[in-house]
Amino acid sequence: MDEVRAAAERMHELTKELSRRYQFRDRSAICCHGLSVTQCYALDALAEPGELSVGTLGARLFLAVSTVTRILDQLERKALIARRRGRGDRRVVRVSITPKGRALLARIQTDLIATQRALLVPFARAEREAVLKTLEGLVEAVTRWQDGCGPGECGPAPRERGTIRRAGGSR
Repeated sequence: MDEVRAAAERMHELTKELSRRYQFRDRSAICCHGLSVTQCYALDALAEPGELSVGTLGARLFLAVSTVTRILDQLERKALIARRRGRGDRRVVRVSITPKGRALLARIQTDLIATQRALLVPFARAEREAVLKTLEGLVEAVTRWQDGCGPGECGPAPRERGTIRRAGGSR
C-alpha cells in the first residue's frame, strides 16, 4: 500500500471519529437550548449576512429547499427567524435572524467555544497554531473538492489566513 493511500485511510478513520464525537457534543450542547443541531446551523448561517433567500440558505446547509422550509417553520414558530417575500420577485422568500434568535445563538456559541477552549488548553501555543492551520487547510481542501475540483485538478489552494469559504461561496 502506498504512503498516500495509508494516510487517506488513517484520515478517513480520524475524521469519521472526530465527526461522530462532535455531532454528539453539538447535540448535547445545542439541544439543551431547545434547538436541533440543524436548526442551530441555520441560525448560524443567517447570523453572518443578515438575510438570505431560502435557496441560498439551503445551498449553505447542503439541504433541499423543502427541508430548509420545514426547519424555518420550526424556527419561525419560536420567533427566532423572520421571513418576507422578495420585493422584485414575490416567489423568492428572504429569511433573517431575529434579535431573539441572535441572542440564543450567542448563548449556544458561548457554550461551544468554552468546549473548544477546554480542548485546546492542554496544547502548547505552537501545537494549537499547528492544529488550527491544519484544520484550515482541510476545510479549504474539502471546499475545493465540493466546488468540483478533483485531486490535482485546480492547482494549489491559496493560503490566505482567515478567508475560508463557507458553503454557498461566501467568505
